[in-house]
Amino acid sequence: MNGNLPQAITMIRELLAGDGDVASAIGHALDGAGLLVDPERAFGAVLRRTPQGWPPVSPATQAAPPEPTELEQEASDWDAACERAAQLVHVVRATYAAEPDFVGVRADRDTVVISLQIAELSRWAGWMSTLGIVEHQLTGLDYVVCGRTTIGDVPVSVLAYDLPEVQLIAQAKARRPYRHAGLIYDLAVGHKDITGDTWYFHGDYSAEGMPLLSKDGRPERCSLAGVVDMLGPILPVREPVTAAQGGERG
Repeated sequence: MNGNLPQAITMIRELLAGDGDVASAIGHALDGAGLLVDPERAFGAVLRRTPQGWPPVSPATQAAPPEPTELEQEASDWDAACERAAQLVHVVRATYAAEPDFVGVRADRDTVVISLQIAELSRWAGWMSTLGIVEHQLTGLDYVVCGRTTIGDVPVSVLAYDLPEVQLIAQAKARRPYRHAGLIYDLAVGHKDITGDTWYFHGDYSAEGMPLLSKDGRPERCSLAGVVDMLGPILPVREPVTAAQGGERG
């Protein structure tokens, strides 16, 4: 039974007691209450998927209109986005399946989800660089770190499982922690590079907010990222920065 029928009957009974053109009054009242179907209303279009796409069908005429509707375009765009995600899954699998950290990849509608199992922090830093993940795109959960990025125009979620707890411990112990490329650096201590030189932070930052370091207290400055890229990995020296080493300038 039509769910509108009881309300329509009630309204008709009330209007029958009126004067004048009762039929007209009943018709307008039913229409105003939304109890009548208007075949001319555009939002009544229905989409029916065919092998060629989403041609909209009017309930009144059952014929496709000559021009695509907004609803048809949205449905087609959604199908295309899901197809791009499915294609990217094959590309990612072919590119990274041989990597020891790679667990799997799947499409979640219009998004691609990559799963990794990370045993070394340096490996996670490498994945972040490869996939274009930056710090503000990371979300930490109890058991996984989620990084969000895009490949082409497809949104990608990267799930990193089993990141070493030592990273969390390092952040908790650091007096002045700074995260770069997935690793924590304690700016309150010096850091020794692969040549044996020690770099110190004196309170200066680049225009982009990257800490600037100097070697053994010299006035020349180099960004933390530059030192890591050219002379890394750099390891913390446990003695804190002192005034004799240049100290922190504020």
